[in-house]
Amino acid sequence: EAIEYASKHFVMLDELHDKVGARIAALVHSEAAMVTSGAASALTLGTAAVLTGTDQQKIVALPDLATMKNEVLIQKSHRFGYDHAVRNCGVRLVEVESREDLERAVNPKTAMMLFYNNNNKEGQIRDEEFVQLGKKHAIPTFNDAAADVPPVENLWNYTKMGFDLVTFSGGKGIRGPQSAGLLLGRKDLIAAARLNAPPNGNTVGRGLKVNKEEMLGILVALEIYLEK
Repeated sequence: EAIEYASKHFVMLDELHDKVGARIAALVHSEAAMVTSGAASALTLGTAAVLTGTDQQKIVALPDLATMKNEVLIQKSHRFGYDHAVRNCGVRLVEVESREDLERAVNPKTAMMLFYNNNNKEGQIRDEEFVQLGKKHAIPTFNDAAADVPPVENLWNYTKMGFDLVTFSGGKGIRGPQSAGLLLGRKDLIAAARLNAPPNGNTVGRGLKVNKEEMLGILVALEIYLEK
């Protein structure tokens, strides 16, 4: 009976996660969205999604990247205290400074390009050019904009700009649960991130659980924030 109850509970929680994600995606004009246990959690899950896609063998293998790409490009001026959340997946961060540096650094092992929105004006490659370079080389771009709401338009500015993934903290400007965050972006990558997250068991994100109170709390906070 206990196993049957637990199974039903997981199914219900998974369905709630789906419905809340769909509602949030509609609110912020994103292709897809999911609630995470903070923006740092979103960094780990989004990186995992880029590395594994929906391949179950790769999902189980993380952080062993023997069969996967293993480098993430980041501007030297964009190194920050939370990039460990990306390195949790086993990748190596490759620092670049100029556009020329970045294009030279691109190689078959390049999995992703990471952007720290807070330091947009400090790097030589600004957000729009960064996205363009990602598109040029068919490399997914991930923008950590955790603390960059307000202004409210930022909730959709970066996905519309072309970033494949964007994260925001739920407990800062949105004023939702401190332990919640948002991961927005491409539908295929959000689906892959969900597979790397609870309730799925043998994954790099198994400990990054989001409970139903956090899901509903950040949804309500977001609705109120957008209304105001």
